[in-house]
Amino acid sequence: MSMPSGESPQHAQQYYHYLQSHQLAPHGRVATWHVDWTSLGWLWGFVIVLVLLIIVWLRQYRSTRHAPGIFPVDTWAGYTTEVAGPATVAFFFLTLIVVAFGAEFVIAHLINGQLF
Repeated sequence: MSMPSGESPQHAQQYYHYLQSHQLAPHGRVATWHVDWTSLGWLWGFVIVLVLLIIVWLRQYRSTRHAPGIFPVDTWAGYTTEVAGPATVAFFFLTLIVVAFGAEFVIAHLINGQLF
């Protein structure tokens, strides 16, 4: 189907259907059912990277001794303690990865449209 012009209401309707036909088959093929491996790869890749970074962040945070600063160590009922300190390198990597994945999704949706 070639792209119609908008010189009459019928042509405008044809153009509308032309645009809709691209949304119905965004990847160039029409199938009744298929697995979108790219979407699954992005989903599980994000989950795996996020879990690994959180584990590294927690391990680094729990194993790093914080130098005494301007805030004292807070203790609740003798079981839980918390100390204010600088952010660790793992936290910055975690933040960078989350921002990078978010930026990729936003840019992809701006370029390709929201194809769901």
